[in-house]
Amino acid sequence: MKKLLLFCVMCVMTLIGNAQAPAGFKMPANNATFKDINYAGDRMEAHRLDIYLPEKKQDKYKVVVIIYGSAWFSNNAKQMAYMSIGKPLNDAGFAVVSINHRSSGDAKFPAQIHDVKAAIRFIRAHAAEYKLDTSFIGITGFSSGGHLSSLAGVTNGLKKYTVGSTTVDIEGRVGGNLDYSSCVDAVVDWFGPVDMAHMENCNTVKDEKSPEAALMGCAPKDNPELVALISPITYVCNHNPKFLVIHGDADNVVPHCQSEYFSAALKKAGCLENFITVPKGQHGPVTFNEKTFKQMTDFFLKESAQQKVVEQGGTGAFKAIMKEEPSLPAHTVFVPQDLSQFNETNPLPVLVWGNGACTNSPWEHFKFLNEIASHGYLVVATGFIPMEEIPYNGPMSSAQQQIESIDWVIAQNSDPNSPYYQKIDVKHICASGMSCGGLQTLYNCADPRISTMMICNSGLFKQSNAHQAMGGMPMPEKAKLKEIHTPIIYIMGGKEDIAYENGMDDYRLIKHVPACIANFPVGHGGTYRQPHGGEFSIVALAWLDWQLKGDKEAAKMFTGKKPGIASRKDWTFEKNKKLK
Repeated sequence: MKKLLLFCVMCVMTLIGNAQAPAGFKMPANNATFKDINYAGDRMEAHRLDIYLPEKKQDKYKVVVIIYGSAWFSNNAKQMAYMSIGKPLNDAGFAVVSINHRSSGDAKFPAQIHDVKAAIRFIRAHAAEYKLDTSFIGITGFSSGGHLSSLAGVTNGLKKYTVGSTTVDIEGRVGGNLDYSSCVDAVVDWFGPVDMAHMENCNTVKDEKSPEAALMGCAPKDNPELVALISPITYVCNHNPKFLVIHGDADNVVPHCQSEYFSAALKKAGCLENFITVPKGQHGPVTFNEKTFKQMTDFFLKESAQQKVVEQGGTGAFKAIMKEEPSLPAHTVFVPQDLSQFNETNPLPVLVWGNGACTNSPWEHFKFLNEIASHGYLVVATGFIPMEEIPYNGPMSSAQQQIESIDWVIAQNSDPNSPYYQKIDVKHICASGMSCGGLQTLYNCADPRISTMMICNSGLFKQSNAHQAMGGMPMPEKAKLKEIHTPIIYIMGGKEDIAYENGMDDYRLIKHVPACIANFPVGHGGTYRQPHGGEFSIVALAWLDWQLKGDKEAAKMFTGKKPGIASRKDWTFEKNKKLK
């Protein structure tokens, strides 16, 4: 398959260079999820794009835009761009948007960058329609596509730019959608011509017959100001997104020095992630390989992972961070910022969490969960990271996502390439959730990898009140409680909690494992959104410290004739005979 992809790349380069297909070459089928969408609102072939969604089903996907190389001579090679550099990105979980743009025969610069920016604005304007998550839009391209990708990155937010007496409109108005941003979040430049003043022998401009001359509409030597304006290196500054630059040292089309000069400028501005030189790499062949494709996808995965420090990292000894992990889509991770303090002898116990209302984001619970992580836990919550404390609006989560969380932590602990390698206590995992998330947790209760459970503001419905359940909730019968095989605590909001009756009934039916129930009179909403999770986080941490860390002092909160929780203001507490 990889050989076929590389063959296709070589064929399209031949096609573009010779204006005809090589003998015997047949264009592969276009397997895009959405094909030939016109992003400019006209009928031009040059203004079409294809969208490829990953096979793994999600509510939405982060985006990478890809641009073909053609020396700016082609206005329709988007399909081949996907066949070369798009497929690895799709496999990595990105929605890949492959775009056409006007050729230098159709229109002169800056028409091409106008098209690129129009496509990006279109993506943002129509994100919901095509299941696109525009919280991250990366961009990449090879050869002239590398030039346009780089130019898009270094001109984020620029409307116009002037060199000497020449001013160029960078943004343009193609396709409208001008209320939307054309900014990109990360760039991979594959051997793009980026410093047009040094294209000839790394020293001067090309002649009047060059592709650059066709793009400019004049001989480069006659217009040095326009040469500067078509060169991405001109715009480099410390406000640019991160760049990864890849170039073969045997490239006989775009000199390797182009990337050397560009990378040096990006590094000085603090915007260079890495400059990769491929030994014996040519203009596509050898430079395109499994390793460089992985370096591209790893870079975009790293840059697309969002993170945020919540409440100064929490009150615990290990300041925490809330983050996305590229290897675990549709989940949010809370973890100590400094992992160097954890190892095989001092690993991180685990809490996996399901959200209230089965929302696919812990937007109501992130303060509570972050506080737990700051005390030396790895917390994995179902759903997308809540960068703002606003209600999540999207499809419900599933009970399976908790199982995915457990699968992930175990895989990370055994992966030498993971930052969590041999730092996770996979034998001490608490499954927990609030309201509907508590039902998801009870649905998963038989999983043998779970070592304790914490059910918050929740309980299985009885036959008499099952009609009150929200659509889409897991609805196991009470017999499911017999599958619980670990100690369990219910943390409830008192008699005003709509789940109070269900939770109390669950607790009274559980006689085969240690069980207890704690009530704090705040109703169904708990204290999760209070600073550092409020009272609920104190009781939850005591339970976790006892059950997952063996802390005997924490155990006193729940054990003995006078459990410590009973002395905390407004709390009430009951335990069964299995819990001494």
